[in-house]
Amino acid sequence: MKFTLYTANCTGNEKNAVYPNKAEIDNEEDFKVAICRDHVSAEYRNSHRSVLDYICGDADVMDCDNDKTENPKEWVHPEMYQKLFPDVSFAIVPSRHDGKVKGNKSARPRHHVYFPHKKTTTADECAELKKRIYAAAPFFDDGAMDAARFIFGCPAENIIWHEGSRTIDEFLDELDFAEFDRSMENITEGSRNKEMSLFAGKIVKRYGCTEEAHRIFMERSERCTPPLPQSELDTIWNSAVGFGKKLEKQEGYVPPEEYNKKPEWETPIPFDEFNLPSFPVETLPKAIGDYAAALSESTQTPVDMAATSAIAVLSVCMQGKFKIQAKADWIEPVNTFVLDVMNPSERKSAVENAMVRPLNLFEAERNTQNAAAIESSKMQKRILERRQKVLEDQASKGKADAEEVRRIAEEIAGYKEMKPMKLYVDDITTEKLTSVLAGNDGRAAILSTEGGIFDTLAGAYSKTVNIDVMLKGYSGDSIRVDRIGRNSESIMNPALTVLLMVQPSVLSGLMQNGTFRGRGLTARFLYCIPASFVGKRRYRSEPVPEEIYREYELCIRNLLEDECGKEAEIITLSDEADAMIEMFAERLEPELNRGYADIVDWAGKLVGNIQRIAALLCRASIRRSHDFLDVPEPLVVDGQTMSNAIKIGEYFIEHAKAAFMLMGADPVISQSKKVVEVVKENGLTEFTRRDIMRLCRNFKKAEDVQQVLTRLTDYGYIASKDDESYSGKGRPPAQTYLVNPHIYEQ
Repeated sequence: MKFTLYTANCTGNEKNAVYPNKAEIDNEEDFKVAICRDHVSAEYRNSHRSVLDYICGDADVMDCDNDKTENPKEWVHPEMYQKLFPDVSFAIVPSRHDGKVKGNKSARPRHHVYFPHKKTTTADECAELKKRIYAAAPFFDDGAMDAARFIFGCPAENIIWHEGSRTIDEFLDELDFAEFDRSMENITEGSRNKEMSLFAGKIVKRYGCTEEAHRIFMERSERCTPPLPQSELDTIWNSAVGFGKKLEKQEGYVPPEEYNKKPEWETPIPFDEFNLPSFPVETLPKAIGDYAAALSESTQTPVDMAATSAIAVLSVCMQGKFKIQAKADWIEPVNTFVLDVMNPSERKSAVENAMVRPLNLFEAERNTQNAAAIESSKMQKRILERRQKVLEDQASKGKADAEEVRRIAEEIAGYKEMKPMKLYVDDITTEKLTSVLAGNDGRAAILSTEGGIFDTLAGAYSKTVNIDVMLKGYSGDSIRVDRIGRNSESIMNPALTVLLMVQPSVLSGLMQNGTFRGRGLTARFLYCIPASFVGKRRYRSEPVPEEIYREYELCIRNLLEDECGKEAEIITLSDEADAMIEMFAERLEPELNRGYADIVDWAGKLVGNIQRIAALLCRASIRRSHDFLDVPEPLVVDGQTMSNAIKIGEYFIEHAKAAFMLMGADPVISQSKKVVEVVKENGLTEFTRRDIMRLCRNFKKAEDVQQVLTRLTDYGYIASKDDESYSGKGRPPAQTYLVNPHIYEQ
């Protein structure tokens, strides 16, 4: 038994419509892994689940809730299916409500039945097959017959995996033919009559009641030993002709000329186009989410821009003040690196300026309030330095009092100059960034609508690649700098936040820099590639309501007013939140070597990033009092907050995959492009896997080529060709692939 499922990056999300992960199922264990996530049994264009985007499917899922009778004796149990569908392959999974009360219905058996079948290539064909299954087994749910059905993910151990000798469509064909031709039931000599009857039905369905079909039927009859009498063959054929005429009257009937014609090609999906999910704004604290949505409307930009910027802004407010305890021996800081990728004229500056406005106002107010104290601190430092200079001169002449020298040295060493507040920087070198961290209690942020920092990191000014401050600023590792001509700098617990809104060319340079990826810089960013609104923007948009901005500003101000103590305040997890992130991590781990193998460096940091996001959401969702002597309640991430953080993490998964793929980090995409070039260079209209291995010498293993051919099929560049001459005896010929003629127009 072999079939294909497509899974989402989430579980229990009925609003989700994206199912990007292909799972080829041929054993029970792989099946159990796939059904843990929300999934569908068909492939859709751009992975978007809808009837209009239906491409193909080789399995259907039928519901059995046993809701059509209240008599327990009439309920259908999983162990009954082998008799209901003899010799048919199927898998059965208990549903989420199996054996439980559901609505006004009592507890009863509830399950899903997965039926593999011949590939269907249209939504109508899929729906028609489901109707045929329902007609044969009306205890199934007749409200789940469309071609865009999804199944909630649900871990299950007690599944039934039944390997049969035929698929459900073959069973239904035989059932239809047997019901039509009752007169054949009394022929019992061996298996000749049965096999020829089944073959006649299939050949009529494929070729119609034609001379060609009859010729193929007679050729097949020559294999009967001993031969069937001509009269019996005529009877079988006449019955098949009658069966074919009945088929022509059925809804969804596909005429032989349509069934056998070559595929109608559509334009292939470009490798660099993606249908990515929008940011789940509902996961943000209300004040933040409302403002992000209102700003999106006002600026006519994707909400992703404002929402991902909000994560970085929250990090600026909280970094150095808080940490989150993921486990007893695992504590994460709360700073984040966010990279939004957009083309020019996407209004990046407008969005960023609006999001950081409360930071600018707070910074300006504090610096105005403290202007006199700041200037006084500078003066005091200059006075101490002048006294030091005088004492040094006196000491050189042997006139200085030793005690006075010692006292002034201690005073200067312990003096901490009061500096203006600087919440973030824009254009900066790595050396200056280290100094900013050192002079700002280990905290700094880079917020910019340009990607110049990457040029700096790559050595645009120093001729060397210097990314240590970025790497350690993300992870909180201590930074120690000792260089000739500069004061030594030591930062024990650095916390660096980064928000960059850059053009695709900047992302390209980032991804293609071997040092950046090799040392883990690219793995630290949360990537966002919003859908462009250019060409669809309205001039007369709704401005951000004053009360919505005010709530956003109050939220940010409340976070900024938190004091930065000697030790960061620890945010902990509730038991529910701890169980949820553990379940997510357990699901993620095996995917690091499978679905996420191409971004394993990034995905390996995802659980930590989700912990950081959970901490940000937890603190931002409450309003703390900063009155003197008020002791705040400990911060604990609850189940809902962790669920929201996981949803945001799953959003970033899809965008990260696109970011790494977009700029050639996905080797299968780059190899697929190469194969398309080779096909075009050689003018091929069809080929086999061996042909590609001969033309592309860089492939060493057949499975490497197959990955590429599967991707090209998924994107519509090629299609599998059926071998009409193969009779099922002996070794099958090599799979041939047809080439989409549209590739020669590109």
